[in-house]
Amino acid sequence: MANAHEHARETVLEAGSVKSRLAKVYAEALIAAAAAQPDGPAAVDALGVELGDFVAGVLGASPAVAAFLASPAVGKRAKAAALQAALPGNASDLFRGLVTVLTTNGRLDLLGGVAAAYRQLLDDRAGRVRVKVTAASELSAAQREALAATLAASLKQQPVLAVRVDPALIGGMVVQVGDRVIDSSVRSRLQNLRTLLLDKGSSYVL
Repeated sequence: MANAHEHARETVLEAGSVKSRLAKVYAEALIAAAAAQPDGPAAVDALGVELGDFVAGVLGASPAVAAFLASPAVGKRAKAAALQAALPGNASDLFRGLVTVLTTNGRLDLLGGVAAAYRQLLDDRAGRVRVKVTAASELSAAQREALAATLAASLKQQPVLAVRVDPALIGGMVVQVGDRVIDSSVRSRLQNLRTLLLDKGSSYVL
C-alpha cells in the first residue's frame, strides 16, 4: 500500500515537472515574440504585466475557472470560448495568440504556469528575486528599505518584496525566498521554547 502511495506521489510530481518545463518553453517563445516587436523591451514588459494581471484577476480570483480549464472532461471548444469571453477587450495580439496556441495544443491548463515562468525569466534577466514576507504588523517604509538592503546584500540579487500581515505571529517576521524560509517570529520562538521545555521536563531552567 505504501509503495502504491509513493508511486502515485512520484507520478504527480513528474507530471508537475513536465508541466513546468512546457510552461517555460511557451514563456521563452512568448518573450522572443514580444522582443521582436518594434518596441521590443517595452513589449516584453507590457506582456508580462498583461499575463500576470489576467491570471491573478481571473484564474486566481476564481479557482473554479482554473479547475474548468484543467478538466479533461471539458472539450477544447468550451474551454476556448470561456477563456476568450474572459479576455479584456484591449488584450494584445500576442496574448490572444498564446490563448489560441494553447487551445490548439490542448494546454490551456498551462496558462498560469506560463505567466509564472514568464515572470521568472524576466526576473532572472534583471537579477531580481521574489521574496514573500509575513510580518506581525505593517512594515514602515524604513523597515522595508532596511529589509530589502539586507536581503540584497545576502542574496546578491534585487529583492522584490510581497508583504502581508499576520497578527498571529505576535512579533517578528517570516521571510521566504523560493524554498528557503527564515522564521524569526515570536510565535516560532515560543513554539521552539515549548518543545524544549517538553523535552527537558518542567525542571529545566532557562
